[in-house]
Amino acid sequence: MADRQAFMASIRRALGRDAPGASVQPPSETALSLDPADLDARARAAANDASERSDELMDALARSAASAGWKVARVSTLEEAAGYIRSAALDVEAKTVVRSAHELLDSMGIDAALANVGIRAETMTAGDESGREALRETAFHAEMGVTGADYAIAETGSVALLARAEVSRLVALLPPAHVAVVERAIVLPSLDELFTLRRGAFYDGNLGSYMNIITGPSRSADIEQTLVTGVHGPGEVHMVLLE
Repeated sequence: MADRQAFMASIRRALGRDAPGASVQPPSETALSLDPADLDARARAAANDASERSDELMDALARSAASAGWKVARVSTLEEAAGYIRSAALDVEAKTVVRSAHELLDSMGIDAALANVGIRAETMTAGDESGREALRETAFHAEMGVTGADYAIAETGSVALLARAEVSRLVALLPPAHVAVVERAIVLPSLDELFTLRRGAFYDGNLGSYMNIITGPSRSADIEQTLVTGVHGPGEVHMVLLE
């Protein structure tokens, strides 16, 4: 019993509770009780801070992403980014690449870059039900998926993808390899800033149905804690940082 009490006491201390049943005041950055006006001010402050620290955050993202298992490439132009994606597709001997309809990808000329080396590129959107099954089948057989990102988190080495018609989450989930292209303007310091911005979207009625946060390759462990990569998602992931 003493061991159990000591164990529970250590958990309470970690949660900031000094005694059983004590309440915890959530940090203001993540408090659900913020009114919309205060939240809007915090969201604007978070965006301004990220913009001012963009060089620092890009460096931090590169380090944390590499630690999380991403293959990180830093490029200066759209053409370099498209060239990296083409090389990555050739490395996995891709015949078909599916991609999201992020505007950034539309401007990179990825389809032509892949077609020049005999690789078929298919743009995949959430779409209507009539064409969804065919696109799902294409994604299932594709060797690589390419997406933009809506946010990137410097602290954790993560990218976040938001639900909307132009983005099907299957692009980042079904193919065995995934490439995410990240612009410096979307890099945030931590998950606190991400959740502040998303709470603002909730108040505006634009939250969407889901948000995918991807941190490195898919990892799964069995009951014996044997870690296996790539069972429930891509086993190879690339993050292209567009400077």
